[in-house]
Amino acid sequence: MKLWMRVCVISLGFGTIFLWMGMIRRPTHQEADSIQSADHEKTARRPFVTFDIFIHAQHLRKKKLRDFCGKFPEFTSVNASEGGEHLLSSLTVSPKLLMVHCKSPGGAFDQWEELIQAMEKGSDAGTWGALPEDHQPGTLHNKLRDYNLSTMEHVLRTYTKVLFVRDPFERLVSMYMQDHAGEITFDEFIEVILAMETSEGGDGVSASSMISLCHPCFIRYDYIVMYDFLEAELYHLINRIFSRQVILLPSPKDSKPKSPPKWLIENLFRGLSGQQRNQLSEIYSQDFAAFPLHGSLLWNHTE
Repeated sequence: MKLWMRVCVISLGFGTIFLWMGMIRRPTHQEADSIQSADHEKTARRPFVTFDIFIHAQHLRKKKLRDFCGKFPEFTSVNASEGGEHLLSSLTVSPKLLMVHCKSPGGAFDQWEELIQAMEKGSDAGTWGALPEDHQPGTLHNKLRDYNLSTMEHVLRTYTKVLFVRDPFERLVSMYMQDHAGEITFDEFIEVILAMETSEGGDGVSASSMISLCHPCFIRYDYIVMYDFLEAELYHLINRIFSRQVILLPSPKDSKPKSPPKWLIENLFRGLSGQQRNQLSEIYSQDFAAFPLHGSLLWNHTE
């Protein structure tokens, strides 16, 4: 084929390609923004904490807790004279799911508790396991303190144990907003808390700290979940515990844990006196030493 004929064929081919590309309509700026927004929404609904990060975080939290317990061996046992009413009073048991979890008052872990209730309704007790014979199905309780000693030992030895940890000051704000807002001021509420802590012995350990409520040095928890990362870690936590089935979590828009907004928490903190801040920081110093609560206003105040 002559040279000029080859040039014509090649030019015709490229012209056809350019014409075809020009017929493809490019999206407008508005359409491009909509596509980007849809992709962002899909990404937001996926857990943004990978399984490896979740396991690594568990390792670091348990190590920090072990280091704390090693420095304070008195926390590795509990005083039997306290009695069952106080002992392990914050632990909730799910016999159908072979699980026990502990959270402090004011935790408001709605997403977690609603999910557990839904799984209990859909599970078969015969499939998941049973308690010893001295606790028949008609006498099951939700609080560990309501069981006898042998059943307590069985639960703590065989059930999966989950500890939920939340910033102490945010817990106080939640407790105030849920039960006392409109009746007394937040400053008066804090004074009541400080008075209660002072009257409970002065042994250096807060009665409302996680160390006192959940006994993490005495109980070997399988998982430690920080409230700020609850939504990110819940998927991995549930599927890790119940590996026999894939758990689909509710939509975050419908089941997001209820918590006071950050601006309210910061404003209430600024409204406290320096003495009140110092006292609260001292009361919860054990929690700050045992758990990674570096984002707490009280922890930052101690620094």
